[in-house]
Amino acid sequence: MEVVLFTLVLYINDVPKEWMAFWEDPVTKDHNEMGLSGCLWQRRNISRLSGFRNTPGGRYACERRRVTTRVNWEGNTVIDKLGDKV
Repeated sequence: MEVVLFTLVLYINDVPKEWMAFWEDPVTKDHNEMGLSGCLWQRRNISRLSGFRNTPGGRYACERRRVTTRVNWEGNTVIDKLGDKV
């Protein structure tokens, strides 16, 4: 299914390498869509906990993207294909 989601994208040399738009709540174990606030929270936590900083070779970005989703083997919705920015 093609939808528009806020997606956290890891760029390496301006090429998207990894992305996510869903997260698992550690308390309830629910698999939820991140939204804009969740995306910014994840990006901030990556910088704070791992010490990762944006560099010319790599950066994290929260972007609104058209993506294709599918259900994985655990029954969770995941991004199958990253599409264009919206």
